Amino acid sequence: MLTIDLRPLAEGLHRFDFAPAAEALDLPTEQFADIGVAVQVNYYDDRALVLLQATAEATLECDRTLQTFTQPIEGAYQLLFAPPDFAERHRGEETEEYQEVRPMSPGDPRIDLTDVARDTLLLALPQRRVAPGAEDLELETTYGASEADPIDPRWEALRELRTEMEGEGDE
Repeated sequence: MLTIDLRPLAEGLHRFDFAPAAEALDLPTEQFADIGVAVQVNYYDDRALVLLQATAEATLECDRTLQTFTQPIEGAYQLLFAPPDFAERHRGEETEEYQEVRPMSPGDPRIDLTDVARDTLLLALPQRRVAPGAEDLELETTYGASEADPIDPRWEALRELRTEMEGEGDE
């Protein structure tokens, strides 16, 4: 879990670096490795503005060749932890400073960033996954039997039978 204890923090800007395992973020271990999460917390009295940047090495399957490859990914997210009444008034509001507002009660001195880090990494995965060099490969575009292949004699016999039956119907 990625939690930050706000009690010992003085007002101002603070930086935290985490290197969680994929299991700690509920991410597939076969897909994510070398996870790094850098967090900046701008803490003032009853509010904490959080800028989270997450990086990882993702193992992906190429959409063109179906080969696996690794690719570095990176994502960022900003959110504001504020008193519940402020958070309720500004729910769904997005500004240049933050993308989301979450409630933070004065009695809860910790903020949990586990789900934010997980979602940031999942959203950083590319929609189109193409391995390096796969765009330059020539892909097979014809499938099935070619014209040069001999026709199975059973099919040819059926085709002749059908032609004969169609010819009888014309008389």
